Amino acid sequence: MSHEGGVLAKSREFWKDNVIFGAASLIAGVFNYLYHVVLAHVLGPGQYGDLTTFLNVTSFLVLPGPVITLLYTRLGRRTGGAGRRESLWLWGGGVGIWLALMLFSRPLGRALHVSPILMVVFTLEVVPSLALAANFGILQRVRWYLWVGLLTVLITGFRVIAAAIAAFLHFFPLFSVGLLESVAAFVAFMASRGLAARAPLVGEPSKADVISGTAVVGVINVFLAISDGLMAKHSLGPIAAGRFNGLATIGHTVQFISGSFGTVMLTSAIADPEKRLRFLGTTTAVYGGIALAAQAVFITRGRWVVLTVLGLHFIPVVAWLPYYGWGMIALGLINIAMLYSVALKRWEAIVTTGIGLVYWIWRLARSHSVGGFVRATTNTMMAVLLATVVMMVALEVWSRRRGGVRRRVEP
Repeated sequence: MSHEGGVLAKSREFWKDNVIFGAASLIAGVFNYLYHVVLAHVLGPGQYGDLTTFLNVTSFLVLPGPVITLLYTRLGRRTGGAGRRESLWLWGGGVGIWLALMLFSRPLGRALHVSPILMVVFTLEVVPSLALAANFGILQRVRWYLWVGLLTVLITGFRVIAAAIAAFLHFFPLFSVGLLESVAAFVAFMASRGLAARAPLVGEPSKADVISGTAVVGVINVFLAISDGLMAKHSLGPIAAGRFNGLATIGHTVQFISGSFGTVMLTSAIADPEKRLRFLGTTTAVYGGIALAAQAVFITRGRWVVLTVLGLHFIPVVAWLPYYGWGMIALGLINIAMLYSVALKRWEAIVTTGIGLVYWIWRLARSHSVGGFVRATTNTMMAVLLATVVMMVALEVWSRRRGGVRRRVEP
């Protein structure tokens, strides 16, 4: 194959992966919206705040999950004794995390003002989560995005079914949702297991800098996704916390779509480092266009969005939706920048975002209203994005000049 033909083929593959995974993420996002639409209307702000707290606690417990997905996206499938040992560690970790949650469920429930029993039920899905995360990473490493997308749709579709069942149960609706979501996690693992076992053996050695840097990105992403919701539940009253979490549900949808585009960019840059800037520019442009379209809806049709997704009890957050939307657009761009850093094994975006995360949590701890949480989030994310872009551009220019000097002095 000629050089031009190879470049064209790689470009087609990049766009094909984006279309497949992007479409799957869009469908999953619609299902996720339906899930929250049904339950927000059925539960009201108080119980809906409990629901989002359970979901955020689960996300915190599966903190290693995104880390493991990113690691296996870089390192690929492991075989033989190493693969079996890793599988045992993943399952053991999931069981251990869930048992630890059971042990501390009562004090945690008091701190977050929720039922400890329901918390234990909701977090049962933690048990297979780490092994499932590894399978997702293996499939992404070999760019089997069709299967990754189908599994993502399967999980979110099952959540909608769980919400629909809960809507017809006037007794213990949250218990039903939590139990069915746990069943969905086990079903998704069984579906992914055979696929991951057939994936080709591609990857790279387990270098310490790759593992540590990738792990940090996964941890930061989880904290960026859940910190405001958990802090709101702890610091605000039940109604205000529920309303803010409803606002976060809508806003984080904008940031959510950056994950699929960023992941495709990551694997494409690993496969073809010379085209990394093209992949980054295309990914940023596509995400930016979609995010700005969503922001236009928030600005012009914010009341309709809140009424449709959350219901009449959440109307007070309409005024904050456009401002919060800018923060979520910035958060998505930060996510893309960090994934780009992982692909290049450069950590400037990760360090900057980590510092910003600490500052953001400090700002949230000092906020005591929905407006305070929105301002803390949007202002911090915009500042972190600006600092990240400046650092990335400066380092890119410096590396190019350094490369040019080297070429000039070579004999």
